[in-house]
Amino acid sequence: MMLVASPLMAVAADRVEQADEPAAADVPGGMFLPSPDGAIIWRQTLATIAADWPVVRAVEPDFTAVPPRAGLIESAWVEPPGATQPAWPPKRQRVVVRVVPAVGGVWVDAAVQTESLAETVGGGEAVAPAGGWRPQDRPDSFTVELAARLAPTADPVYSLPPLEQREMFAPRPAELPWSKSRFPRLSRAGHKIWEDYRNFYDCQSLVCTTAAFGAGALMANTGFDDTMQAAWLRGVEPTGLGTFFTGCKDIGEGRYALPIFGVAAATGLVFEGNPVGDVLGEWGSRSLRIFVVGAPPLYVLQMATGASRPAEDVGSKWHFWNDNNGVSGHAFVGAIPFLAAADMVESPLLKGTLYVCSTFVGFSRMTTDSHYPSQVFLGWYLAWASARAVDATEMHFAGMEVQVVPLPIGELGGVGVTTAW
Repeated sequence: MMLVASPLMAVAADRVEQADEPAAADVPGGMFLPSPDGAIIWRQTLATIAADWPVVRAVEPDFTAVPPRAGLIESAWVEPPGATQPAWPPKRQRVVVRVVPAVGGVWVDAAVQTESLAETVGGGEAVAPAGGWRPQDRPDSFTVELAARLAPTADPVYSLPPLEQREMFAPRPAELPWSKSRFPRLSRAGHKIWEDYRNFYDCQSLVCTTAAFGAGALMANTGFDDTMQAAWLRGVEPTGLGTFFTGCKDIGEGRYALPIFGVAAATGLVFEGNPVGDVLGEWGSRSLRIFVVGAPPLYVLQMATGASRPAEDVGSKWHFWNDNNGVSGHAFVGAIPFLAAADMVESPLLKGTLYVCSTFVGFSRMTTDSHYPSQVFLGWYLAWASARAVDATEMHFAGMEVQVVPLPIGELGGVGVTTAW
C-alpha cells in the first residue's frame, strides 16, 4: 500500500463547490483508484451506492474539462441501517461521495453523515430536543470499504490526512469476546484454544497435513528410511555432532517440558503488565496450546501407522494398528519451545536460528537409533502445524491499527507511521 500527498483533494473541494454541494458535506480523506477509464469507476461507484442507499442527486464528473470537474453522489436522508425500532433521539443518515478525475484513474472520497433531532446538555450526560436536525460528531469515512467493493484487485493509494489530523486504518475490534466474562482469563484461554483447533483443522491446514503425511508414507514404505538411517549412524553418530544431538534428547521429555511451559504461563498471569512477565507468559501459553492442539493427532497417528523402531529390526513400513512408534513424540515436544519462541521474535536471523534448534531433538532420536527419519519428520511437522494454528489465533485476536501523521520538516515533508497490535 502506498501513501502519497494529494494536491488533487484541494481541486476536489473547489470543483464540488461549483457543483453547489452543501457545506455540510465535509468529507475526510480520499483514495486513488487506478483505472484506464475513470468513467468506469464512476459508473461502478454510482451503482454500488444506489444498491444500498436511495440516491437523490448525482452530478457526473467531466473528464474532458480543464481542470476536470468532480462528480458528486448524495443519498436521501434515511434512518440508520439496521435499526429495528424507532430510536431516541431520532437520527437520520445519508452518504456523500466525491469522485475526482485524475490521470490514470480517479480519487474517491466517501462519508456517512449522521444528524439527530436532539442536542447534548449537561456536559454530554443527557439529550434534549433541538429546533432542527443537527450534525452528530464527525462524518464516518467508509472510503476504504467502498474502494474494496469497487476494485478488490486494485492497489489503491491513500491520501495523507491534514496536518492537524491523525488518520486511522484497520482499527482494533471494539471488544474481545471474553471482555464481559465473569472469569476473563479462563474465558480468554477457552476462546484461544477453540480458535487454535479451528485453525488447525481448517481446509488449508488439513491439505498441507495430508501432503506431509503422504511424504512420510513414501519415506517409510520405500527404502528411503532404511538408507538414510544407516547413513546417519555411520556418518553422524560417532562424531562430536552426534554426541551433541544425543544430549538434546531430554528437551523432548514431556515430564520436563510441560511443567516448564505451565510455570511460564502462570508467571505471565501473576506478573501481567510486566514486560518480562508478559514475554514469559506468552511463550508458556503458546507452548502449552501447541501441545494441546497437536497431541491428539500425534497419538492417533502413532497408533494408526503401526510402525516400529529401527532397533526392533522389523523395518520402517507401516502396519496399521500394529505398533505405536510411527510418529516421534520426542521430536514433537522438543520442537515446541523453539517454534513458540520463533513466532514471537521479529529478527529473521534469530527466527531462523530457533527453527534450526527445533530439529535437534528429532536428530537425537535418529542418533540413538530410536526413530526413523520419516517418524522424526512427522513429529516435527505436527509441532510446526500446531504452532501455525496458535500464531494465527494470536494475530486474529490481537488486531492491528496503523496511524499516519504528516511530519513537515523545514522545506521537506514526510509522514510518520505507527503500528500497534
